[in-house]
Amino acid sequence: MSFLEEKQVIESYVAANYSATMVNYENVEMNESLVNEWVRVSIQNAGANQIALGDLVYRYTGVLYFQIFVKPDVGSGRALEIADTLSALFKSKRIGGILFRVPRIQRVGSYKTWYQVNVLVEFSREE
Repeated sequence: MSFLEEKQVIESYVAANYSATMVNYENVEMNESLVNEWVRVSIQNAGANQIALGDLVYRYTGVLYFQIFVKPDVGSGRALEIADTLSALFKSKRIGGILFRVPRIQRVGSYKTWYQVNVLVEFSREE
């Protein structure tokens, strides 16, 4: 599986299974003034190792990031609700040859005109 295929698998799965808010993908312009809440999806590749001799099997690792943005001064409940939904979609799942681990969240707090919570899901795939 190539890095492009990895991206396509993840983004297709998100598009097919999550519709609660607007979703913004990497390097796609968005006018955030038109929405009250939204999610940014990004994939950060972390490492690669050869894990078998002879057959030349490689394991690639990374982190799937969901940055959840809601309006400030309304509490953290809605952001955590979205975080729970996204976490459930990926928690310990194997999707298209990618194995996702247990998600964790980070409360970032207020940033500019948004309150932000992140969901991070480590993953690995082999080729």
